[in-house]
Amino acid sequence: MKKIFIALTVICSALFLTGCEKYLDIQKKGVIAMEDFFKTDADAESALVSAYYTAGRFLSNTMGTEAGWNECPLLNPFEYASDDMFAAGENKADGVEGNQINAFWYNDSNSVLTGSYHCYYMIINSANQVIDHFDGELADTPTKKRCVAEAKIIRAYAHLLLAMGWYNPPIVDHVLDGNARPENAKDQNEILDFIIADCDAALPNLDEKSSKGDKDGAVKVTKGFANALKGKAMLFKGDYAGAKAALKAVIDSGKYDLVPSDQMSTLYHYTGRGNEESVFEINLKYDATVDGYYQRAQPNFKMLWGWRASRVKLPDGVGTELPPESPWGWCNPSKKFVDTILENDGYDSARRKAWIKSYDEVLYEMPYNNDFEKDADGNLVPKTGWTLADKKKDDSRGIKDGSGLYGHVGYFMWKRLYRTEDRTPNAEIQWNLVIMRYAEVLLMYAEACAQTGDNAGLAALNKVQERAQAKHKSSALTLAEVQKEKYLECWLEGSRFPDLVRWGIAEQELKDNGKYLPNYCDAMFSKTPGEAEHRGYIDESDADWCVKAHPEMGFKKEKHSYFPIPFDEKKVNPNIHDWNAQ
Repeated sequence: MKKIFIALTVICSALFLTGCEKYLDIQKKGVIAMEDFFKTDADAESALVSAYYTAGRFLSNTMGTEAGWNECPLLNPFEYASDDMFAAGENKADGVEGNQINAFWYNDSNSVLTGSYHCYYMIINSANQVIDHFDGELADTPTKKRCVAEAKIIRAYAHLLLAMGWYNPPIVDHVLDGNARPENAKDQNEILDFIIADCDAALPNLDEKSSKGDKDGAVKVTKGFANALKGKAMLFKGDYAGAKAALKAVIDSGKYDLVPSDQMSTLYHYTGRGNEESVFEINLKYDATVDGYYQRAQPNFKMLWGWRASRVKLPDGVGTELPPESPWGWCNPSKKFVDTILENDGYDSARRKAWIKSYDEVLYEMPYNNDFEKDADGNLVPKTGWTLADKKKDDSRGIKDGSGLYGHVGYFMWKRLYRTEDRTPNAEIQWNLVIMRYAEVLLMYAEACAQTGDNAGLAALNKVQERAQAKHKSSALTLAEVQKEKYLECWLEGSRFPDLVRWGIAEQELKDNGKYLPNYCDAMFSKTPGEAEHRGYIDESDADWCVKAHPEMGFKKEKHSYFPIPFDEKKVNPNIHDWNAQ
């Protein structure tokens, strides 16, 4: 199957032309004639594997789209547009297109948005290859029916990503030929209804996860993911009763649970693969002999969202969890998020410790080379008599750049940070791409209940809060309580921006995006005469640079609630337009 899978992927990848044709058109090419290939159960399985491959590759990165600099389409468009993070980097001249989105001064040629849009349609095309050739009367075996069902959910998920980011983009329900010029959907509900219909059509033929410990059931499309996806689409549509029923089906299945508090830091990492909290994740198994592993392994994510190594001495001692790469620091927790989680959860909560690390934790609780010495046998052992007081005066650690870390307030992203456990022998990422976890299902269910006056959702909300060890525990189920909890729990998972838009509070919550981009410095290495001990502090002297440089910046409801259709799409397709240009 592996040989067929690779060949088919290469065939599919080679057939994109330009503009809409490039990303939506498949011609009849390849060493195996199409009419001879799509026949057997094995053919259906191979085509489905290609759909999974395409989803994994093009949700992981934009390589091959000729747009975007190897961003992560699953996260970057939505996270850059949120109040979750500062789109940082080396300085104000770095990571410009991320900053454009974060501060809302982008246009329709922004490569992060363009590349992501194209990637979603490539995923849809690959799913349609399965559906077109094996659905309806052609689905004459249980295997073919299941393959079609899984492909429909993959297609539905890609359409949901489009609907979350763009208003009424085209619905593509079949493989398009070179002359196709798809039109915008009639409205957003048409796309959401299409997604819901795909879920309903697929559900009878999907497998179910066998148990909470079923790791194989976590890395394939199942009834659990289909119901979760259906529920999410219904929330976006405003069908809260329908969403509640779909999400309750996931909860009542008994096949999912939250990992314990002390295992929260394994979420999104190698040791957490396929755990009981995973509703669906795309499996990434390292194999040095497989062509294209680099493209599937989020090759630049570890660099984009790592800690800025050019400005800080990273923990490098025995037992360090940080690999030796020199990342670029494009994702730092926003001050708003840091303040909110500290106030709501408390410094000592399990979620705070799993999601973000303080500068003191990085300095004094993580290992550095200077913390060790060689014993008589030449082995590295903890340095004798080395105390916290010694570490505070040790100038071999800390933010060594006098100007500090740009776009930073003293807390480091830990939740999605590439760690040594995630490192393959050739230094690629080996974590799975998590699409949906049970915590999000519980919070979506709590929201649907809050929207329908059903107090049953309070238990779901409290379950997430208790696992987080949050100081605040909701005593009543309100939409505001769910909104705050989802902000904290689903941080850096791509949900915040579209949630704010559909809740109608994006303008309120995003009004300060880009207006405050401070530096975080260490007094030991400051430009002024350094102090004898480490002391972190926020430098706000140039924090408002973006407002001064781009006075037109800032979220505007009528302009930024949805991303623009990419310029290259509109250039070749006269039938397509932006949502606010009707």
